[in-house]
Amino acid sequence: MQDELRELYGQVQQQQQRIIELHNRLVQMGGEPIRPATQKPSPTNWISENFIGLKLIHLIGIVVLVIGLSIGVKYAIDRNLISEIMRIILAYGAGAILFILSFRLKAKYEGFSAILLSGAMATLYFTTYGAFVYYHMMPFTAAFGIMVGLTFFTTYQSKVYNRQEIALLGLVGAYAIPFLVSQNSDRADLFFLYISLINLGVAFLAVKKQWKWVSRAAQSITWVLFIGWAATRAEGVMMGIGTIYLIWFFLLFAVMALSQKLYYRKALLLNEIYQLVTNNIACFVAAVMLYSYSFEETETATINFIFFLFNMLQALVLHFYWKEHQASRMIGSFALVLFILFIATKWEGLTVTLLWLLTAVSLFVWGVMKRSSPARMAAIILIGTTLLKLLVIDTITFTTVQKVISYIVLGILLLIVSFLYQKYRQKIFGEDR
Repeated sequence: MQDELRELYGQVQQQQQRIIELHNRLVQMGGEPIRPATQKPSPTNWISENFIGLKLIHLIGIVVLVIGLSIGVKYAIDRNLISEIMRIILAYGAGAILFILSFRLKAKYEGFSAILLSGAMATLYFTTYGAFVYYHMMPFTAAFGIMVGLTFFTTYQSKVYNRQEIALLGLVGAYAIPFLVSQNSDRADLFFLYISLINLGVAFLAVKKQWKWVSRAAQSITWVLFIGWAATRAEGVMMGIGTIYLIWFFLLFAVMALSQKLYYRKALLLNEIYQLVTNNIACFVAAVMLYSYSFEETETATINFIFFLFNMLQALVLHFYWKEHQASRMIGSFALVLFILFIATKWEGLTVTLLWLLTAVSLFVWGVMKRSSPARMAAIILIGTTLLKLLVIDTITFTTVQKVISYIVLGILLLIVSFLYQKYRQKIFGEDR
């Protein structure tokens, strides 16, 4: 293909040179120069009509169609209108029709063909899932094999078409389909295996094609589904399965977010850092929902401390090994929040107030020594939070002696911070980064 492009590029250059020569000869012979006719469409009309007619309508159309098929299958289930096997046959038939249409229209209408193909893949995904989970019409190995095949095929077609629509609608869009077909949530292990297969296709495209929107959409949808399940359904034996998928999803999306660094040795972009931080936050929320469903302070404190250590380790690796200082600061800030939450859930009363103040002092001194404005501002924010806690909460629960100790310590701390600003103002404001 590269050779063909080089050949075509050479031909274009030759034609351009020929046009220039003929144009110069025509001018020398006294003829009027020929100016290419260009007709610029109205910008407003072109943008609105082009976007709506060529992109928006068929995107909405295929989403509505797939949703309609899903709801239709659910309606047939609820009303017992057709047999179970006929429901699956009709659903597979709808997917096959969409696929055939996409194949026949590809030559002339590639964009429209891509949308039809994505709808076909989403339909085949949820039909296979439903046939196995809800109707038990095929063994696990068959269903798993079909799902793997669909994932490979959809990923391959996304590369062939070079269009993210196929991945967004065919892969990412397949997540929500089981919820439109049935409310059955008893087989969470199979549902998350189903999601994992789709995520593998998304991960390949995210790394190979650098389709970041696809990976971000997959990450958001997966964590929302997992957190929702953990908050409402996770119990008993499902805790172990939830733990496995919690770790798996975190690692998979971390690799997607770090793909530029891992595979191309490029510095992380701001959006990739946000994706990495969001993945850490989502994993923490999922763990809280999964393990501390009773929300006992001992359970929550343990989770807070474990994730504090885990995020701090990430921040250190990002800072010292990969030299990704901005990412390190963001992950480190989240680790600091987790440490503060750990103190709040591990202890109570005056102990929390004093430990928060001690943390603030340590953070402020570190910020002065390292000339780090974010560290100093974080310390000031923590002091302000402690003061707010003292005024709003502790005033009601503390004894007189505890109030005296808290106000004196906080007052002295504020004066020390003010003195340090005065003493090191040249170092802080004059040489600060």
